[in-house]
Amino acid sequence: MASSTLKLVQSLLGRFGAADAAGVARLFAPRLEWRGPVPAHLSLGNGTRTRRELEAFVLGFHEVFGLDTLTVRRLIVDDEDAMVIGSARCRVRATNARFVLDFAVSLAVRDGMVEACWVVPDTLAAAVALRRVAVL
Repeated sequence: MASSTLKLVQSLLGRFGAADAAGVARLFAPRLEWRGPVPAHLSLGNGTRTRRELEAFVLGFHEVFGLDTLTVRRLIVDDEDAMVIGSARCRVRATNARFVLDFAVSLAVRDGMVEACWVVPDTLAAAVALRRVAVL
């Protein structure tokens, strides 16, 4: 199982990096448990979500941010669970402000699909880049 989980995570990262929202969504169970932030104009929130809502999240992210690079610093796979720690070099599309977004993602894979996803990004870095907060 660990090798299939690894392949799924690699595919997920590749599709996210390529802004393939539909491709990302197809890797998730029809209903999934989601924990993580969302772009302000989406009402995703935490809880049980659909593939369509997840696809909207990916589209929303790429609408607001341009993704220059996605770097994985650590990838841990334990049977059907995975943890990804990395960073994304992004730019705010509206202002072209560039920043690094560190993140951790926990995934639970069952029957070859992600059924639970917990995304923990550096929301302060994103908020500063979006000029929603100032750092002294």
